Amino acid sequence: MNDTQQRPVRYLELLARAVAHVDANLDGDLGVEALAERAAMSRHHFHRIFRAYFGTTVQGYVTWRRLQRACELLAAGDKPVLEVALEVGYESAQALAKAMRRELDTTPTAVRAGDVPAWQRLFDRRPSAPWSPPHEGERFMLKPQLVDAPAFPVLTTTGRGMRAGDMSPAAQQAFGELWARLGEAGLGSRAWSCLALFPDQPAGDDDQQCRLLGGAVFDYSLAERRGTPARPDIELAGTLAWQEVPAGRYAVFTHVGPYSGLHDTWDAIYRDWLPATGHALRDVAPFELYVNDPSKTPPEQLHTDIYIPLA
Repeated sequence: MNDTQQRPVRYLELLARAVAHVDANLDGDLGVEALAERAAMSRHHFHRIFRAYFGTTVQGYVTWRRLQRACELLAAGDKPVLEVALEVGYESAQALAKAMRRELDTTPTAVRAGDVPAWQRLFDRRPSAPWSPPHEGERFMLKPQLVDAPAFPVLTTTGRGMRAGDMSPAAQQAFGELWARLGEAGLGSRAWSCLALFPDQPAGDDDQQCRLLGGAVFDYSLAERRGTPARPDIELAGTLAWQEVPAGRYAVFTHVGPYSGLHDTWDAIYRDWLPATGHALRDVAPFELYVNDPSKTPPEQLHTDIYIPLA
């Protein structure tokens, strides 16, 4: 029995630290990075684990607690709206009022007069879809292979932006640039592995700065564990950059089916498999490996491996 199995990580206890910090510091720095540090949890995985447990994004939870406390203060007394706003982390009375209109369809004045905010509206705006079985033709496996992968260089391009939790536009942006540049350089045939790295924790489901890195690995098939990773000469222009994926152990989960169903697999990994096993995670970005070519493969036969780095 290894050390991880002897002392499994209790993720709910770690998340409780972050939640307690939110409740005690509504007027402080409650960014995702700060809360991941408070939970002593890998910054690359904290957001997904939090959402899997609490059914909302980190920033969705922070907004809920801030507005909940603001409404309590407004209903209970006659503190100026500015004082209430500052106490719960908004920089002005106008900022608080704007958040209440956007999230709860109410105002500070209305709450003070006895209006009961429509709290469900806030959660409806930040849905975390309940688990459902895969769509027809989709399969995922929660019995991963444990793989010791070597370090390898990846040539990446960057796409940005998330809409309702979907990073498809970022992926199209990144891979459009990547394959165009590889074609110009005559390197397409040497790109034996195609993957996407996720280096950021989204600030929310509509984080326009969240990055997806589209990547190519040359002369090495990660799926078949053959070849020798290479770093061919290519001019680094646009967002082209070299990244090094560190060596180490990964839990590799297989998803078969359209890319649109990948979120079901990610959710199941962090919500079901990780708590059940208690594995510790490395502070390394997870990634997806696209095993077959989507231009030549029917959507229901697409094979994607999800690599979760283990400590």
